[in-house]
Amino acid sequence: MNRHAKTTSIVLAAVTAALMTGCSASTASTSNKAKDPRTEPMAQESSTVDKANWPPATPRSGLAKGLSLPLEDYMQTYQDTVTLDNAARHIQKQCMADYGFTITLPPAGSTPPPNDNDANIERRYGITDRATAEKYGYGLPDGLQHQQGATLPKMTTEETEVFSGYTSLNLRDPNRAPAPSTYKGKKIHKNGCAGWADDQLGTPSLDFALVSELDGQSLTQSQKTPAVQDAITAWSKCMSAKGYTVDTPYNADKIVPHTDGTPSQDEIDVALADVDCKKSTDLVKIWFDAESAIQKQQIADHRDELTQSKARNTAALAAAKTALEG
Repeated sequence: MNRHAKTTSIVLAAVTAALMTGCSASTASTSNKAKDPRTEPMAQESSTVDKANWPPATPRSGLAKGLSLPLEDYMQTYQDTVTLDNAARHIQKQCMADYGFTITLPPAGSTPPPNDNDANIERRYGITDRATAEKYGYGLPDGLQHQQGATLPKMTTEETEVFSGYTSLNLRDPNRAPAPSTYKGKKIHKNGCAGWADDQLGTPSLDFALVSELDGQSLTQSQKTPAVQDAITAWSKCMSAKGYTVDTPYNADKIVPHTDGTPSQDEIDVALADVDCKKSTDLVKIWFDAESAIQKQQIADHRDELTQSKARNTAALAAAKTALEG
């Protein structure tokens, strides 16, 4: 996502939101897009982090169970993001304490997304889990759709300046200006303690643009392969036999209107037919195999860049571990 520049500190990006660690769920059928951290709700400070709600590295049920595309090895996982965010917050608090301020930031990981990384393998080829379809149609569990946000921790003018390096935490504030260079004789870090935390972890150097681009290209290219085209045609015929006219799995959720939280029986029926036709035509496995072959070639063609990106992420995680243990 970016997740993409997703590792940028939550508050430096305006402290109006958590990154993907605190974003609301996406129901996209293709790759999960990075959220703008300035528009995402921050988790309640009182909320607890239940790792049981975190998305698994690979799906545990449905037609995509156990599947993982080759490029996923070069993506930042949700657990990685949580680790980096928690480390950033830890460093931010320590930095603020050096200036005599005490701030409270919520732990990362309290409002997880529905998928572990940008591949969104669970719904990459459309809905794939029959149990989910039977209960939610094309929607997601309530806990992923209606996560609670909270007001931001209040900061004085001085705290804001030391924390962000600016006079306002809101990047859209027309009156936002650089903070004074010092606070009580102590130099304020560039971009404040939030920027300082990022620098200590090395997150500004993280760049997942290439893997995200390749991930999108492989999905598009795989859809055009003869094997996938044949599988989609077979799926479409299966859907027609069940009374639904639709050309691609990406249009199946448009057959009937969808309402979050209260799917109609008609929507559920379509979703179940969709999954059942994918199973009978083996569409998910065929598409996955075709795309995996494409991604393996992509990795071979861009191995150096991808390896370097992964190494930077690994280094940032090592720095995060050291910070959290210190």
